[in-house]
Amino acid sequence: MRYITIFCLFFSFSSFSQEKKYDLAIKNAKIFDVKTGLVGPKQVILIKNGIIGNILKNTGKFAAKKTIDAQGKLVTPGFIDAHIHPTDVFGDYDKAPEYLVKDSLLVYRQRLTDAYLPCGITTVMMMGQPEKWLKPILDWSVNPLPNHINIYTAGAAIISKEDRPTYIGHVVVESPLAAKKKIEAYYRLGIRHIKLYWRLRDSEFKIAFKTADSLGMRVYGHIDQNVMTMDQTLDIGLKNYEHLVTIAYSVIKENKDWDTFNKEFTGHYGEVKTHSDILKMFLEMFRYIDEHKQAEINILIDKLANQNATFSTSINILAELFQAGSLADSSSLLNQQTRTEENFEIFMKYVKRMQEKGIKLRIGTDMANGGKSLQAEQLLLFKSGFSISSILQICTINGAQALGIDSKVGLIEKGKRADLLIWHQSPFDNANNFLSESIIIKDGMVYEQSIK
Repeated sequence: MRYITIFCLFFSFSSFSQEKKYDLAIKNAKIFDVKTGLVGPKQVILIKNGIIGNILKNTGKFAAKKTIDAQGKLVTPGFIDAHIHPTDVFGDYDKAPEYLVKDSLLVYRQRLTDAYLPCGITTVMMMGQPEKWLKPILDWSVNPLPNHINIYTAGAAIISKEDRPTYIGHVVVESPLAAKKKIEAYYRLGIRHIKLYWRLRDSEFKIAFKTADSLGMRVYGHIDQNVMTMDQTLDIGLKNYEHLVTIAYSVIKENKDWDTFNKEFTGHYGEVKTHSDILKMFLEMFRYIDEHKQAEINILIDKLANQNATFSTSINILAELFQAGSLADSSSLLNQQTRTEENFEIFMKYVKRMQEKGIKLRIGTDMANGGKSLQAEQLLLFKSGFSISSILQICTINGAQALGIDSKVGLIEKGKRADLLIWHQSPFDNANNFLSESIIIKDGMVYEQSIK
């Protein structure tokens, strides 16, 4: 009996020791706490099966198959891009494939990863893609892979019936009942996020939101073009908004203001003919607001803040209008470029005000070169007065919370997915280090091509 007891104790001890042997340990890691915005002392991060199993004091004992010495470097969660479109990566309009064919799925998944993961983006949210692509994308979502980004999707963006051609990433609902059925169908597929596009009218919007909300789904609205205003959608219950620049359409609403604004815009830029012209018009709207509608925008910002609104950023696409390489080959074009840059600064002044009021911002690049666009947005935010801590929060926990996935990603805690960045050079030392190299840990494994 004594020998049996000793054997059992030995077996239990061996099993315990084996169980506590971690796959990866990262020692001497200075962890960024996304909740406080502070960088802590050196610690040890222990990872098993792609999950953070424990975080110890740097003097703690541990057993791990592999150890990385962070040498006192900054460690942050992987970044979250909360607004992407796979059409930007796989080809848009005429170039987009009708289906993601089975034989090419690994290629498509790798292309998507290559657009984001090398720049530290470990999780993305697709805010609209063709419905014919949905099956493989949902499969990617429920079957994450090390060395590949985590994928979430809102399905196609939902719009009301209209006369013009429908974009491939949109889905039409012809009535409130059809909107209800579409939301329920998405829910049955396993989708837990919904995007309501600005082409969705009031009656369909209300029932779509109500249905999704009753099912516990997260709802995101691109509210634009005065089809509906943010005031209206806030009253319905919407909290999550896409693209900071769209707030302008919920401030300029009266016909007399539009008449004045259109004359001013045409005088400086001419007729609107291209997508770039539309973006310039958005920025010009902030100059008009700053000169004529400060009280109105401040009231709306306060209302958004009081109702805990969140916004995706999408600011780099605006900055590209005036950055180096623009075609300012005449005095008139140079004047336009200078005016656009001034308008961008006015816009960012209001973005900073929104953040100071408590509106949560989340990175949403909405561009084809997603990873590099995120880095550009980090620098643009810094130049507009955002602290390094707040920028890191915007890139991590803010997105995770708005997407409802903070139980899995967005922070460095026991039980969270081991998606981490070990920075060779800290952005706290120099903001340009947002462009520096880092070791990328995805699902507890070192990403093989971790060069930014």
